[in-house]
Amino acid sequence: MSVKDIQDQLATLSLEDRRQLTAFLVSLRHQELAGYKESLAAKIDDTNETNWISLEEFDRRVSA
Repeated sequence: MSVKDIQDQLATLSLEDRRQLTAFLVSLRHQELAGYKESLAAKIDDTNETNWISLEEFDRRVSA
């Protein structure tokens, strides 16, 4: 299957499916970045609420 074939199929996905695919692709990219797991773990373990974002803000950021 060519990249063009994949692109054509992706164009038919719903907005929700495209958002899920985007999140998946971003997670794949982050797995390749050195130190990403440690950085993500530190963010997850952060108990300072001033560093947190709402689900709505997260959606806005990844949908932009």
